[in-house]
Amino acid sequence: MTDSSKDDSSAQNPDLAVSPDMLKDFASEQCLLKECISEQNTQSWQRLRRAATSSSPWTNPVYADWSVLRYVGGLDLSCPKDDQKRACAALVVTELPSLKVVYKDFITDRVNVPYVPGYLGAREYPLMGRVLERMRKQCPEQFKPQVLLVDGNGILHPRGCGSACHVGVKEKMPCVGVAKNFYRLPKWEASFEDNIRAVRLSKNSGKPVYVSVGSNIDLDTAVWVVKLCSKYRIPEPIRQADLYSRRIIASGGTILGDGTDCGGGVTDLPSCVGEPEEPNHKDTIHRY
Repeated sequence: MTDSSKDDSSAQNPDLAVSPDMLKDFASEQCLLKECISEQNTQSWQRLRRAATSSSPWTNPVYADWSVLRYVGGLDLSCPKDDQKRACAALVVTELPSLKVVYKDFITDRVNVPYVPGYLGAREYPLMGRVLERMRKQCPEQFKPQVLLVDGNGILHPRGCGSACHVGVKEKMPCVGVAKNFYRLPKWEASFEDNIRAVRLSKNSGKPVYVSVGSNIDLDTAVWVVKLCSKYRIPEPIRQADLYSRRIIASGGTILGDGTDCGGGVTDLPSCVGEPEEPNHKDTIHRY
């Protein structure tokens, strides 16, 4: 989620205040989803990749990385700084090895769950799920993503179920959490370090990103995917989705009075190629 506000959203929007019962329900859902998270590779492209790296180096160009994995999706959700009830969920699909954007779409609507650290999935997934559902219906079959990257954490989470886990479990797709900031969890245990990798993706950036499993993928493969589709600090599918959602928000992306979504389609805006490495903002919220 993109937001430059340091204040709690429920303070800015009293009508979005969260109740203890609501938090209890969210936590219960996270515990149920956690039981469904898979940290194993199940897709053919994942098995091919593991076979390639477990044997001698493959020199035949037919076994290039991008022949194993071709399309990677990025998900991001943005809100105006002064209105946490209005959001834009953006999906961008990039093609390897060029990282060219081959599909993108967005949905704008109102969100009814406030921003509360530790419960981002409950706030963000409903809108993200809708843009993914539309992708399944209207995206050309050859461009459908084989894996999704989410701007947020996966199993590095107080209850082991961050926003990327919501997406991975509910969509039954390989999903990876990529967070810009690292937050040491309460009751930190050394074993948590097995669930996350700090990865520096650009030689020009001194800051790493933090990769964790969402679902249906192992951590080594998740890190491989993130590296494969990066040329700046932020993996390109997420960077493009972030820029795209910001453009929609900045343009006042239409929200109908009845709360119905108003989507963007595949070709309504050009690819954000050539933009700065990172958007000009402070990402100050906890992405889990």
